[in-house]
Amino acid sequence: MTIPTRRAGRPHASSRAMLEEAAGELFLEQGYAATSVADITRRAGVSRSSFFNYFGGKSDLLWASFDELVDRLRADLTADPADPRAALLRLARDLPADHVALAFTQSDAMGLGEELRLAAARRTIAVADALRPAAAGLDPLHARVACTAWAGALIAAVQEWSRAGASRTSLPDLLGRALTPVGRAFS
Repeated sequence: MTIPTRRAGRPHASSRAMLEEAAGELFLEQGYAATSVADITRRAGVSRSSFFNYFGGKSDLLWASFDELVDRLRADLTADPADPRAALLRLARDLPADHVALAFTQSDAMGLGEELRLAAARRTIAVADALRPAAAGLDPLHARVACTAWAGALIAAVQEWSRAGASRTSLPDLLGRALTPVGRAFS
């Protein structure tokens, strides 16, 4: 009988966190565009292949916590699509004031510009896709518009929250305000 052994090396969460921290430091020190994946892995003390085990590219480092919560949103709404507002508010409550907030507040210093807008657009699409179970039974065009509107409200709230001072502002409150104009979209 073979007894499974634990592989040597850093735990998954440790390497991932080190990569996120190293990237945030480097983006601020030398700018986003001037920071390579090699710079990040060198600072974090992990291999390039380890980087790509965790992230598809360097912009994903800024959105890691957000992306994890969108995965949870998708699972929550697949299991129970009845209350998309509560599910989005739960995401807003649990989103830490970390790299995504830093990206929006330090966009110019980091040299993010267009990359940040594209990353936000990709997340809008991901959130809209996660919201699809809540739109079951609606006309397909209506469903697409409703999901995209609510996803856009979330991204707009995250941007406002970041710029207003994430530690001083309530993202769930801002999201509630952002959902007001599109609140009946799933009706």
